[in-house]
Amino acid sequence: MVVTSTSLSTGASVTSDASDVDPLTSWRLWTSRHPVGASLIAGAVGTHMATVLGLWFHGIGLPNLNWPTTNGAVIFPKGSAVAQFWGGYVVHTLDGLVFGLLFALLVHSKLPLPNTSLGNIAKGILYGTVLAIISAGWMVPYVYDPHSGAGLFSTGFGGKLVFAIFLWHWIFGFFLGVLYNPLPRRTSH
Repeated sequence: MVVTSTSLSTGASVTSDASDVDPLTSWRLWTSRHPVGASLIAGAVGTHMATVLGLWFHGIGLPNLNWPTTNGAVIFPKGSAVAQFWGGYVVHTLDGLVFGLLFALLVHSKLPLPNTSLGNIAKGILYGTVLAIISAGWMVPYVYDPHSGAGLFSTGFGGKLVFAIFLWHWIFGFFLGVLYNPLPRRTSH
């Protein structure tokens, strides 16, 4: 199979045998051409991976973060545990898709880091840090657990929870940056 692609950085057409195409370059080219699709994939995978790992945080001495159930308890406060989990899972996944889109379409190009694979991972982790600040500073103390003594920046629940919130969002940001990994844009002279 012969594959022809166009480099975003040089504009040159490259024709090669499919066995010669580097998968990372192919993905980065596809991401550059399909930012919405790539951001939705990145948001879905990032959310799923962070959610699964967050449910296992007890294995590293941190409190588990069960965002699906937490979201579900807000949406269906009188619902069964099953309804809360699945209703919350749907909302939580939709949040991940929206945050993936926002990252790709509004934030990614504004961050002053290179569009290298490492630079894009750093962009994702920085974005995750901002989301963690919002989560620990507002969502946990005022939406999920109001009037519970969460205190400033959720510190009333202990430093391990605050760190777990940041770690969860760094995992999300890592996968977001790994998968939303466009090539550098061509610059006009």
